[in-house]
Amino acid sequence: MLNFKESIFLVFIRSFMKILFLIPCLLLFPLFIFAQHTFVAHRGASFLAPENTRASINLAWKLGASAAECDVLLTKDGQIVVFHDKNTSRLLGESHKISETDFDVFKDLEISLNKNNLPEYKGETVPLLKDILSDLPDSVTLVIEIKCGEEIIAPMKSVLDNYWKSGEIAFIAFGFETIMKTKEAFPEIPCYFLAHRRGDVNKRMVSLLNGPLDGLDLNHSIISKKLVDRFNKKNKNIWCYTVDSPKEALKMISYGVVGITTNRPEWLKNQVDKELKN
Repeated sequence: MLNFKESIFLVFIRSFMKILFLIPCLLLFPLFIFAQHTFVAHRGASFLAPENTRASINLAWKLGASAAECDVLLTKDGQIVVFHDKNTSRLLGESHKISETDFDVFKDLEISLNKNNLPEYKGETVPLLKDILSDLPDSVTLVIEIKCGEEIIAPMKSVLDNYWKSGEIAFIAFGFETIMKTKEAFPEIPCYFLAHRRGDVNKRMVSLLNGPLDGLDLNHSIISKKLVDRFNKKNKNIWCYTVDSPKEALKMISYGVVGITTNRPEWLKNQVDKELKN
């Protein structure tokens, strides 16, 4: 049997060993936090290629993005197109309301390049979601923003059943009822409520914290660490949009935001990685 002095010495040794174990854990803890984030290519690699095209989405994968976002709308003839605006005029040079127009009417119209797009991407046209899904690599996530209402859910089921064979997907939407109905239809797929104003979150706080959605995708300017922590305690994640500044990206990462939507995924990742190594 150990005497009193031996017992005290044994307790001291055990405590000392625990401290030795905890020191590297404490030193590495910030690295674990900073490692758990993803850069989401906004409308694909849209800084270099026309937004929401096969070229921009595939370029995002080529540049090493692990996630890319695209927007979807439903045409008059029930096709799910990858397009942001409800009217085609800004990008196609002709005015057609997507919901009131058959896909064949505008499918061959060329998408105009913006001032930053590379000239080699001239000639891109509006893709269907099934085309983007057919190109989806195994190790990436396609974030699908629903820009219309729940009328898209039935056609979406058909498209996913027939064309989603690889990779992962997630849904986001500004329409609260739409994203709730989407989660109900696809319970196994992550679904996030989009919000531009803090008030849109506050008035639905109980439902967002305790309901079936997997988290929020918020304008970066309305995010606080307190908000992130509150949702993390409910095992829900916070994503943000649209961040092209390394300083802002680092702030979001420090808050615990796990998905950062950006127009420049490769460049922003390199800048952030450089800062984290310094």
